[in-house]
This record gives sequence, C-alpha cells and structure tokens, in this order.
Amino acid sequence: MSLVDLMIEQLAAARHIVEDHGAEVIPAWRITTPEGAYLIFTRFDPDKPEQRERALLLISRFMIWKMATSFVLTAESWLGPEETRSGDEALLVVGVSRHERFALLQRISRGDNISFGTAEWLMPEQVDETYFRLLPGGASEITVEEIAELAVIFGKDGEMAAERLS
Repeated sequence: MSLVDLMIEQLAAARHIVEDHGAEVIPAWRITTPEGAYLIFTRFDPDKPEQRERALLLISRFMIWKMATSFVLTAESWLGPEETRSGDEALLVVGVSRHERFALLQRISRGDNISFGTAEWLMPEQVDETYFRLLPGGASEITVEEIAELAVIFGKDGEMAAERLS
C-alpha cells in the first residue's frame, strides 16, 4: 500500500472516531519497518509541552531502533494559537518516507452535528519541520541499554505499547 493510501485510510479511521464516537483522536503512529508495521498511540497533555517533546523523542528513538522506512501520524489539532485553542479543529495526517513528504488536513466543525470540511493536501512548508526530521536518515547509533529501555516503553504493557500490525 502506498504512503498516500495509508494516509487516506488513517484519515478515514480518525473521522470515524470523531463522527461516530464524538471522541478526540489520540495521536497515532503507523510505523513501517523491515520486520513489519507497528501502531503506537502517544497520549500527552497538550498543556504540557514537555510531554509532547518526550513522546516525539521516544518515537524517533523507536524508529531508529526498528530501522523505520516510513511513518504516518494521525492526530487532531488546533489551527489557531496553541495557547488559546481558539481556531478551527482539524484532523492532521502526516506521511513521511525516505523519498516522500505529505500532509493532509481536514477541518472539523463541532456543533449540534459534527461535520467535516474538504480534505486539503498541504505543502511541506505548511507543516512543522519536526515531523519530517523524525524518520532516521543515514547511520544512527543506539546502545544496548537504550534498546532495553525502549523494549520496556514500547513493550506489551509499556507506556507506549507498540502493536504489531503485520
């Protein structure tokens, strides 16, 4: 399945969560590695930026450990100032591989009925560069101690359990 196909599939899953359950979308990472694909949810308090930074660091280290070749991130986001959360809500899907960088956004209107705007493909410069730097590029080192720590964090009962999809 192509990166774009995975992104569209993930957007549909996120829409289902919002539309059918009225729930907030927890950031979900579908990470492709030589040994198969993994799904990881990264819960964090948006009012605590250090939690977001830690989640991004751990995901980055996981991708180095597993030699990731691509990922698709699906999340719910605010389009206005982060401090006030006063803009539109949207679903954001970011897809990155060694040769591709895509982002897809779909606005959410929550009123008496939930509705969605048209899905919009974004230009790479419209997306936080941090996401595009997460995928390991070139040689990276990881210690035996760090592998043991990551195995606990991303293990079955870990803080960010990585579910093997394939």
